[in-house]
Amino acid sequence: MTLKRWIHKKTLKLAIKFCLFLIITSITFISISQMIGIDTFLDSFENSEYYLCLQDEDGLYATNTNDRDYVIIQESSHPDFSAEKNDYIIYLTNDNELACNQVYHVSRIGTNKRYHTQDKESIGHHVFENQVLGKVIKVLDDNIWNSISISIWDISINNLNIRALFSK
Repeated sequence: MTLKRWIHKKTLKLAIKFCLFLIITSITFISISQMIGIDTFLDSFENSEYYLCLQDEDGLYATNTNDRDYVIIQESSHPDFSAEKNDYIIYLTNDNELACNQVYHVSRIGTNKRYHTQDKESIGHHVFENQVLGKVIKVLDDNIWNSISISIWDISINNLNIRALFSK
């Protein structure tokens, strides 16, 4: 085999690997943007510190299955945070325990918002704005494709965010 042919073969293999890498990463980004919505997907790159992805092993974050689902959470410190009726909020109870319930009414007392929720026993109670830690954006099934997509998304928003690109 000549040197020229060997270099051509290596270059072709490298080009094929690079194309496969681009296809796989593109598909995962398209997949996660379809799952969580394009607005949230784009905002997660600009405001990466306000988004969390947790694996819900205990069924706390509004998951109805016994599986270990993935939960995408927007923190309440996000500049555009807003929880409305039918959203699931994560908050600290008066006993400093973590809870997640659906909002069925939002009211105001002066300048403070108050979220009225119902827990699993159908007991209504209210949560003040300063108790809210965030809201559930999306609950995703725990399967291999979602695991890969979420892992790539999580790594990329923490390492390739927009501010890091323009800061230098």
